[in-house]
Amino acid sequence: METLEIVKKIIEKAEEKKGEDIVVLEIGKINPIIADYMIIITGTVPIHTRAIADNIIGGLKEYGVIPHHLEGYTEGRWIAVDYGDIMINIFLPELRDYYKLEWLWSDAPRVEYTAEGIKQ
Repeated sequence: METLEIVKKIIEKAEEKKGEDIVVLEIGKINPIIADYMIIITGTVPIHTRAIADNIIGGLKEYGVIPHHLEGYTEGRWIAVDYGDIMINIFLPELRDYYKLEWLWSDAPRVEYTAEGIKQ
């Protein structure tokens, strides 16, 4: 499965569980060592962030795509899911606002997406 196909699946799975304010950044243009893409998602409460993470991980597992690392799941305040080329951050609103990853990576191009697919 190609990286952009996986990004699209992640977005779909996050939207299925009502993930909010989904942002996709192409951080590989700035620092390819970390990842090619970073996806930032907001959940409303810890059980919601865990449900988003579960839906993404379970959905990608069907395609044989397994995360390399999962962090923060138990608390559910900031869940980081590392797929190698793709880093997913699922935040509670107050933590997303505090850490401001979009600002930190503001030089990275945003990837636009629609129901039809990802626009490069």
